[in-house]
Amino acid sequence: MSRRNRQAFDTLSRDLVLRATDRMETLRSMVERADSDRRETWERTLDRLRGLNNRAIARIEAAHMADDDAWPFARAQADQAMMELMRALDEFDGHLRLLAA
Repeated sequence: MSRRNRQAFDTLSRDLVLRATDRMETLRSMVERADSDRRETWERTLDRLRGLNNRAIARIEAAHMADDDAWPFARAQADQAMMELMRALDEFDGHLRLLAA
């Protein structure tokens, strides 16, 4: 069962990282096209999102390398990091789309 849980986690994590990377690229493109005095602030937000993405990837890798005893805790940390990243992406995306409308 543990092996199946790990494989499912690895697959889901890989998909989430790819989706987050695609979303960040879309947001970066939106910021580059924006003609606004807030552009510098938005670029800092993108930098923060990249940091959250790097943190999530590091947590996922730590979970991947964890032994069976440490895996549940490492997975919980990775899940938390991914949720924080996705929440931040949703917030920023919503904010940009609101201003673009």
